Amino acid sequence: MYFDLPRREFTVSRGYTYSFVHIERTGDNPTLLLLHGWPSHIDDWIYQIRHFQSKGYGLVVPDMLGYGGSSNPSETTEYRLKPLSQDLVELLDHVGVRQVVGVGHDWGANILSRLAIYHPDRLRAVAFLGIGPSSPGTTFDLDAINAITKEATGTEMLGYISYITRDAASQRMMELHAQSVMDILFADDPKTWNAHFHPLQGFKSFVEEGRRQNVGSWYPPELQRRHLATFGREGGHLGPAQYYKMLDGNLSVGDEAGFEGAQLAMPSLLVVPGAPASSRQMHVQMLQAWAPGLEVAMVDSGHWVHLEQREAMNAAVEGFVQGANWDMSGSLLVDRRAR
Repeated sequence: MYFDLPRREFTVSRGYTYSFVHIERTGDNPTLLLLHGWPSHIDDWIYQIRHFQSKGYGLVVPDMLGYGGSSNPSETTEYRLKPLSQDLVELLDHVGVRQVVGVGHDWGANILSRLAIYHPDRLRAVAFLGIGPSSPGTTFDLDAINAITKEATGTEMLGYISYITRDAASQRMMELHAQSVMDILFADDPKTWNAHFHPLQGFKSFVEEGRRQNVGSWYPPELQRRHLATFGREGGHLGPAQYYKMLDGNLSVGDEAGFEGAQLAMPSLLVVPGAPASSRQMHVQMLQAWAPGLEVAMVDSGHWVHLEQREAMNAAVEGFVQGANWDMSGSLLVDRRAR
């Protein structure tokens, strides 16, 4: 494993600086744009960077706004998905890449989905990891979702979001107890999420009591060390929390007026954990509603599909990309995949 890839910086027109890795492609291979989720950063893409670089693919891998070496504004409105999409377009222009295959995990999948509707000409294809983003214009009701899932399953599904967005002390507590946050989010046994992550007060209790549990072996000590250095510092969870506050306040919905009913114009792939079946079906259905011809690949993992099952995930994305025939300009000529 190596982490000595040179980081670059670029300041977008909004005045924010992004830290990123750029690797030039060789031959006719496409360039991948890798967008991480919460709470993650460039380093967590190491297995994808190493694999696809060895195959000659180009790579653009940023720390998203509020993460790692990128700017960390405290104003929630700055994290709306439309301006974030524009930031990414400016970054691609800066490195001279016209079109990419977008790959997004977790929040990165949500951002990628909006990049695809605001700037569809910049994407050859899109691959969503872990979640199926909802269609444009969808409003988010945290209280209703928690009430419905409590009724259906006996526990709230999004209790952790309530802690992040509505507990004034949560940011500092998560920084002070970054080890506990990492232990639950990168848990060796994903079933512990049902006890300590999903229920109301579950995440708060686990974090603020400084509780510990085993981290998955697929998240090695060096990645753990880098995670703690990134998120355990003062302000480490400031920016990341704003994404959930933006979601809870539906701040991106107004930008999506006129895009209701939009469909993804490019080939799309969803790589999703096979279990639990109810969660898998929910994400597939949400994305199928506006992604015609969606391909679905299931892997035997928890939420972190690109870490837990990196070889299977890399193979799914590579097979997906190779299944389409591209001309030299990056335009899709023939989609050879069976529908």
